[in-house]
Amino acid sequence: MMPLTQHPLLAQLLRRVGASEFEAPTPDAWRELLKLLSQLYYESDHDRDTLERSIENSSRDMQQLYQDLKQRTENERVEQEAIMRATLDSAIEGIMIVDNKRQVIAVNKRFAEMTRLPESELRQRDQRALAAVAVKSVKTSGSSVLVRINGMQSTDGTLRDEIELLDGSVIDWVSAPVRTPDGTQVARVSFFRDITAERHAHQQLEQAREAAEAASKAKSLFLANISHELRTPLTAVIGLADLLLLERDPLVDRQREYLEGIASSGRHLLALVNDVLDLAKIEAGKQELNLRSVAVHEVIEEGLTAISPLANARGVALEPATRNEVPTVRADRVRLRQILYNLISNAVKFTDRGGVVRVRAHLNGDRVAIAVIDTGVGIAAADLSRLYRSFEQLTLPSGDRPGGTGLGLALTKRLVEMHGGTIDVESELGVGTTFTVRIPVG
Repeated sequence: MMPLTQHPLLAQLLRRVGASEFEAPTPDAWRELLKLLSQLYYESDHDRDTLERSIENSSRDMQQLYQDLKQRTENERVEQEAIMRATLDSAIEGIMIVDNKRQVIAVNKRFAEMTRLPESELRQRDQRALAAVAVKSVKTSGSSVLVRINGMQSTDGTLRDEIELLDGSVIDWVSAPVRTPDGTQVARVSFFRDITAERHAHQQLEQAREAAEAASKAKSLFLANISHELRTPLTAVIGLADLLLLERDPLVDRQREYLEGIASSGRHLLALVNDVLDLAKIEAGKQELNLRSVAVHEVIEEGLTAISPLANARGVALEPATRNEVPTVRADRVRLRQILYNLISNAVKFTDRGGVVRVRAHLNGDRVAIAVIDTGVGIAAADLSRLYRSFEQLTLPSGDRPGGTGLGLALTKRLVEMHGGTIDVESELGVGTTFTVRIPVG
């Protein structure tokens, strides 16, 4: 008899009911065996039902998840499109995005406004057709503009162009490629900006520049004429008045007074003309310096000597600079003497009788500092900002105005700066004033 254990499951079940593997089971063993098989079949069917129900439930869950994800993706797409549309429509430039097949991906309302297109045309998705309508508002030949458009679309670089419309507007046009992270070009985006106002402003600036150049030339011509037409007769008037004052022929007091007034007024006017000419030349960039090494103390002595008559007349003592060693400076000797003359004469004019004006020089880094110090009336802090203005004259505490053209300090400051130097002032009312000029060593 074939062993029952050839079937693994049956052999296992026989052992569970206590039957032998080589003989037929007893009736009780058969009943137990059948009962056990029945139980196994039941449990198997139950597990299968449970698995099927689990699979069915999982399938429904997966379908719901898919629907949720699909809805969420759609919502996100709608939100992104809304954001992109709002961005495009709020831009001040016209914007158009075109794919490689010349299909319009996006275009904003500003583009329609600039090209005078009705908004209905924005629904046109063929870029060629949209361009054909847009070029109707262009001033130049529409066909030439279409050629430029096609040329831009067929390149992979950033290009720029300008278009003038029939109404006179000027549009700046920039076209750039749109690339994926791997560098593949998938579209082109174009920006259109109205630069009409900028162009008009540029034209106005250009016209203003041309007018300024014309005015500068006219001023230069005027200066050349005034140099001859005013200085020459003024010199003659002053010379003749001085000659009459030196003549031995007797003059009555009133005649002498008149002649002295003529000579004095002539000198004042001549000084004014000279200062105006110098200042105008500097501002026009026509004043040139003859730079060379200049001994500072020699120029200081020349300035003190020139101002000595005025100081004596006002009763002001001039104290020469101490002879401490200072290097030479790189300067125009004539203009440096003019700088010091202006500062020393200014100090004398604002110093009362019995006062002192001192000049000091010392090395200050890579510059020589020349200080003109007076014991005069001083300058109020509120007036310091007015010192270097043209035709500005400060009044004395008495209310009087000292003689002068009102250009001395303005001219002095510009001459110092032309030398690459600086000028500053320290002052205290009732104590005095110190002007310090610093000129580069050379």
